[in-house]
Amino acid sequence: MSVEQLKDKSEMDYNIEELAEELTNGPDWLTDQRRNSQKAFNDTPVPRRGLHLWRYTDPYQFLFNRENMTETEVSANHASVKKTAVSQFKENNTSCLAIDLSGREIKISGAENFQKDGLVVASLSRAVKSHPEIVEKYLYKLVGNKTGKFEAMNGALWHDGVFIYLPDGKQLEKPLHILHDAGRENSSSFPRVLIVVGKNSELTVIDEYSGGGTDSEKGTSYSNGVVEFFVEQDSRTRYVFLQRQASAIKSYYTYRSQIERGASMLTIALSFGGALTKQNFGITLNGPGAQSTIYGLLFGTDHQHFDNHTIHQHSAGQTRSDIKFKVVLRDKSLSAYTGLIRIEHDAKTCEAYQENRNLLLNKGTRAETIPELEILNEDVSCSHGATIGPIDPDMVFYLTSRGLSKSEAVRTIVSGFVADILKLLPDDLRQRISGFVEQRLENI
Repeated sequence: MSVEQLKDKSEMDYNIEELAEELTNGPDWLTDQRRNSQKAFNDTPVPRRGLHLWRYTDPYQFLFNRENMTETEVSANHASVKKTAVSQFKENNTSCLAIDLSGREIKISGAENFQKDGLVVASLSRAVKSHPEIVEKYLYKLVGNKTGKFEAMNGALWHDGVFIYLPDGKQLEKPLHILHDAGRENSSSFPRVLIVVGKNSELTVIDEYSGGGTDSEKGTSYSNGVVEFFVEQDSRTRYVFLQRQASAIKSYYTYRSQIERGASMLTIALSFGGALTKQNFGITLNGPGAQSTIYGLLFGTDHQHFDNHTIHQHSAGQTRSDIKFKVVLRDKSLSAYTGLIRIEHDAKTCEAYQENRNLLLNKGTRAETIPELEILNEDVSCSHGATIGPIDPDMVFYLTSRGLSKSEAVRTIVSGFVADILKLLPDDLRQRISGFVEQRLENI
């Protein structure tokens, strides 16, 4: 059944039916949340194409054809992913590794070394039993059944997820790494992550998404993920989102964070894979002195379609936010970016900045950028800017006149364009991302 046929079906024909038995296990509050999400999905119409955040992406693309989907199981491919990831973990500068095999198996390595510090890294299903007071307090609070139709889909259908908790006054020097594998063609996955960082603590999380179908003729994979990240007062956190999925997967991701008084958060969003990707990054600055910075890097090739939305919501005064989102496109790829800064009426003396720069390497690429401001008081300092254009031919001429070939000149210019993002990455990840960029620049 095609996307066009899905559109022809009535809304009632595309409901989430009775939840699978394994998804109704757990305490009453969790079962209620799942059923509320199920109802919200069924009752919420598909967003209308062309309205606000759906101007450039067809929402029906994320309503996968359930008749052709296969149940995602822990396969031989999953076992290979797990073995390779554990091997790399032992070699890399990482404190702990959590492997999510499509929610069917959650494998944790290294967390036992930090038990004395109170660090908890576990599957969500286990955390519901071992830390019920924390999970119930935070799960579904930032992304719930009222967030949106596709967020409600995840809330109803996630099998298992990853839970991270760092208590007050603790510092984890090395990054904590989460690896999600989406399975193969004709599969669907619903990754879910809950992270809670206590007061005056420090944590870096690398959240990596891989897998998916590699041949669209054999079938498309679907992934619908949610991350909720809570940062208590005076804490310092970094969150690195890396999407490097295969070429025949359609992905929808929602990330929400809430940071309290005096806390700071650096979010780095990196997107390289997938056929169709829609991502939403939202951060609420919830206390005076809170600071948030988002750096984004996207590199599209072939016919890839990326649609990104960021929002900084200043709910408290004396807060500061900054967004720098960079896009590089070649072949026939497309990027749409919408960035919102919202400053509430009582949030005085805030600072907020937003920048989106798009570099088009050839004709046939397309970039759209829509900066948005909702400022409800006058005691603020805000600015935004956006650029779209090809590489400056004078820069290419200058480099070729110094002995470089044209392709070498282009690679040099693009490397400089993305350098300020790459330098913020952990050392071991920086080398991998540089490799992705170099691979995309081949044959120019």
